[in-house]
Amino acid sequence: MDEKLKQRSIWLVQSNQDPAFAESAAALLRDVKGVVNVQITSTNRLRVSYNVRQITLQIIEALLQEFGYKLRTSFFCRFMRGFCYYIEDIECTNSKHDQADCTRDAFITRYLVRKHGCRDHRPDYLRRYL
Repeated sequence: MDEKLKQRSIWLVQSNQDPAFAESAAALLRDVKGVVNVQITSTNRLRVSYNVRQITLQIIEALLQEFGYKLRTSFFCRFMRGFCYYIEDIECTNSKHDQADCTRDAFITRYLVRKHGCRDHRPDYLRRYL
């Protein structure tokens, strides 16, 4: 399988209960299949590298939210998050459906179904005449 690596920043909201929330979130993501690398770039920001063919940003962020981490909800973060979701959804859809393979398969199927041999619709005596 081909690897299609993406690198995204995930902004978290600081937690009062866990002073090392970024480190614990990074440790959580390091164990996820498809996540290649997790770096802590600031106290509330993670840089995540992952293979889009195995996991998407939407799944990563849903996992973080399920474990109680809060994501930043500023307009810029919501816009970039939605934009990344859209791009990755298109990439995942396109990787599953290769147009060239489908066209080739259609021609192969048609060739296999079609009757081979003499396909001249004229009677035998007219074929010999010409």
